[in-house]
Amino acid sequence: MKSLSRPDFENGRLLLVDCDERTLASLHKSLRRLGITAEAVAADTLPALDGCFAAIVELEHFASPATLARLEAAGVPLIALTAHETLSQIQRAIELGVTALLNKPITQGSVYTTLMMAIGLRARLAEANRQQAALARRVEAGPLLARTLARLMVERTLTE
Repeated sequence: MKSLSRPDFENGRLLLVDCDERTLASLHKSLRRLGITAEAVAADTLPALDGCFAAIVELEHFASPATLARLEAAGVPLIALTAHETLSQIQRAIELGVTALLNKPITQGSVYTTLMMAIGLRARLAEANRQQAALARRVEAGPLLARTLARLMVERTLTE
């Protein structure tokens, strides 16, 4: 298994989607200590995704489905932030396509651990999707290969 490379925290950025002011203050404090640049995004604003290595979405204030869909399509790891880890919140997070859950209260350690876990899981998922696509192409080529082999056997009058 390949080791996970650390994202470029200094030159990249983390998006904070639909977070309330108190949460933003707490996250900015923890992220600044970790050397991570963060950008707050709200109300379905569509930020540039270049350099974005992950996004944290506050479930209680979520109002940006278009932003989340764009992040998901770009393969950006999504982290759901919630004060209450209830079954309904977990189900909602899964429906939104998040990679990991971050629970309040926010600590520097929990932010870093969850961020690295989400990035690692997203990388593993992307690799699994690439492998699955390669296998699907091989399976699709099977009938063509069988017809080609059959034609060659007939042309060359070969038997099994």
